Amino acid sequence: MLLKGYLEKLIKIINEETEMCEVTNKQLMEVIMKLKFSLCKYIIVFLFCVNICTGCSGNKTEVVKKNPETTDVPGKMTKFNSDGIFIINKSNSLSDGDVGKLSKEIKDLFYKNWGNSSKIENFTMKFYNEREEDGKLKADVRVKCNWTYTQKPEERPLIIGMKQELEKLKDKKLKKTGRKIIHGFNLEYSDFYMVTKKYNEDLEIHFNTNQVSDNYEILCYKYKDENGSELCQFDKYQESDEDMMAKGRKVFKQYLQDELQYKE
Repeated sequence: MLLKGYLEKLIKIINEETEMCEVTNKQLMEVIMKLKFSLCKYIIVFLFCVNICTGCSGNKTEVVKKNPETTDVPGKMTKFNSDGIFIINKSNSLSDGDVGKLSKEIKDLFYKNWGNSSKIENFTMKFYNEREEDGKLKADVRVKCNWTYTQKPEERPLIIGMKQELEKLKDKKLKKTGRKIIHGFNLEYSDFYMVTKKYNEDLEIHFNTNQVSDNYEILCYKYKDENGSELCQFDKYQESDEDMMAKGRKVFKQYLQDELQYKE
């Protein structure tokens, strides 16, 4: 608006000066009139462009308001490295110090759960989708890393449990069938042994208030049945070796029974 006022004053001055001049040179007056016409034309074009740009900005803001999930919604996002973890913080409530502390705890839980059987490295963690639900502040965490299984197939607790059940068999034919079952599992696990793959894990941070505090839970999605999964505490996600051996015995008996029914 200030620029528009200056331009209007400029036109007014040119008009006044032109009227005060004696018409002594027809060509000079024609040049002045052309100058006035060109100046007016540029002013009109300039104001038209300003109106278009202002309109575009208003439309973009309106789109963002109507679509809060769009990726270009203004908000905080920082990227940094902490404790060997590449961290992306898109949460407005969680400071970089908060997500740095949470990232280290999550990394330590990965090592606690699987560090004895796997090599886990090159962590990336993204904190996003901050929200308030049921009076609690919540945020999602997408964990990415490189995962290498370093435990030999025959050392897996599941396989050890199968072998324990195999030893109980007396019938030679049953034992032969049992060995084939275990061999099949060994072959399957051999495909993962010492092979590095990209791994993703989706977690959730639940604070027990609507603000950031030291009172929180780190949760993960655990397979429940064919209908879906359920949230559980991440530090209790991994089953113990004893539980896995018990599962191995149960799986072995089920496979053996299915195999015998198939042969019959």
